[in-house]
Amino acid sequence: MDTRATTGAYPGVADLELAGVLPYALLIIVFIFFGLTGHDPWKADEAYVFGVIHTMLETGNWLIPTIAGEPFMEKPPLYYWVAGACVYIFGGWMDQPDAARMASGLFMAITAWSIAAATRAWWGSGSGRYAPLLLLGCLGTLTQTHMMMPDVPLLAGFALSAWGFSRVLTTMRAGGLLLGVGVGISFLSKGVIGPAVIGITALMLPVCFAEWRTWPYFRGLIIALATSLPMLLVWPFLLYLRSPAMFMVWFWENNFGRFFGFSVVHMGTEHPKGFWLQTLPWFAFPSLPLALYALWRQRQIALIHPAMQYGLVATLVMMLVLSVSESVRAVYALPLLVPLSILAAPSVSFVPHLLERLWVKSSQWLFALLAGVIWLGWVIMMMTGAPPSWPWLLRVLPADFIPEFDLPTFALALSLTGAAWYAQRLFARHPAKGLTSWLTGLTLTWALLTTLWMPWLDYGKSYQQVFSAIPWPSSTGCVASVGMGESERAMLDYVAHRITIRREILPGATCDVLLMQGYATSGSKEVDPSLWEPIWDGARPGDDWQHFWLFRARQSAPISAVASIKVDEKRRLAGF
Repeated sequence: MDTRATTGAYPGVADLELAGVLPYALLIIVFIFFGLTGHDPWKADEAYVFGVIHTMLETGNWLIPTIAGEPFMEKPPLYYWVAGACVYIFGGWMDQPDAARMASGLFMAITAWSIAAATRAWWGSGSGRYAPLLLLGCLGTLTQTHMMMPDVPLLAGFALSAWGFSRVLTTMRAGGLLLGVGVGISFLSKGVIGPAVIGITALMLPVCFAEWRTWPYFRGLIIALATSLPMLLVWPFLLYLRSPAMFMVWFWENNFGRFFGFSVVHMGTEHPKGFWLQTLPWFAFPSLPLALYALWRQRQIALIHPAMQYGLVATLVMMLVLSVSESVRAVYALPLLVPLSILAAPSVSFVPHLLERLWVKSSQWLFALLAGVIWLGWVIMMMTGAPPSWPWLLRVLPADFIPEFDLPTFALALSLTGAAWYAQRLFARHPAKGLTSWLTGLTLTWALLTTLWMPWLDYGKSYQQVFSAIPWPSSTGCVASVGMGESERAMLDYVAHRITIRREILPGATCDVLLMQGYATSGSKEVDPSLWEPIWDGARPGDDWQHFWLFRARQSAPISAVASIKVDEKRRLAGF
């Protein structure tokens, strides 16, 4: 047996001093926090998440997530709570959406620290920096972790549980405490699925490997259970006391119904055939191929090293859960990146020389090209006063955007470009040159995109333009709506301070104004023109798919005068 597997030491992982860690830490900080500010809530997840936060701040009701006057029981409220607290703390310095998005930065910082600590505990000094670099370097984390999404604290919960697993065999109390906090955070982020995956992993480890069949481990699990119980029980108990019906909607339909499929038709997302085979190779790159390489390279100790045991079991459990779930989105695989990055961490220093050189050079050329395109697009905007007329780009961003020069933004982007060039030269003297070159380039591209092009991106992805332009009649009593999804209702409340009465909920109510959302190609055919007079229509800039129509009643018209919209159409309109 290789004694290095039990001592935690690993060849080629240098025990560098703090000065050697700082460049990695700065790179991680820049990646995590750039792109969190400077834009409105974007379609679709950010819009409804911020809608819940906005309602909590306005009403003071922190128990029941609510969007535009209606309970929204899809997820527990941890992200909304932390984001609301961030608005209280940072709201005087930045806009509410930017302040709320700081919660994602906080949870990602916890994720990076936890996975680094877990990796160092298992693989030895000097290795801790590589796991967060791997996780952040995965393409699946680039946009999702910079948004207001409950999947971000779920990722933090999994990283904390991994830290707990890395400590529980040697430091029972600390390991159990960390594991319990990770379980609790994952539960309050997304519900039952997180604790279920972590719990199955905890039970399968002693079943599969003798190293985990120890009394300290089982006592650590008891400590973890005791630590997590308040987080598992208090909010659901209070919710049940307030409304048993809403409790069942959350607990049964949104947890079990989405997973097993009996509520997917009206609440979830389908599971297309072969989705994960198509998604995971790019979503988990570069952690997935490096984890497979690490398993092959250290196959002699793959079943006896605790890190590899945990990584294998946690990865297989998560992949099994993803494959059998009837609801599927790429973001659901974020927790999978935790065990994959821990598995891959020791292999980054042992990539064959030829492959590492290829990785370094391809990363430098790829991201230099992308950075050049972003700079070129910005220069064209500044010189012509209009976006570049690149057809591939105008298919996703609006052509009618009017750019303006901003000196601080230009100076920041120029500084980031110079810093990235210096970082490439600096990291060339350190191990794992391929990984650091990849993440440096990825970070530069993201930072330039969210500085130089942020106004353009925000113009195309925000609801601010369309909802602030609505000419509401001065005699509006109440506003009826048809086909409005959670994101749109949330942003209508935030931007225009209008809460609609949905025809889908109260078909018999009477309003003098009707706002309808539908497809631009199908028009507003569901509206009876003898009852409703059209007064406005519009869409988000560059959006030729979804459209909005505003009508005024020719007389006091019941909402039931509007025909029903099919359930599957409503789901698509809501952004599912």
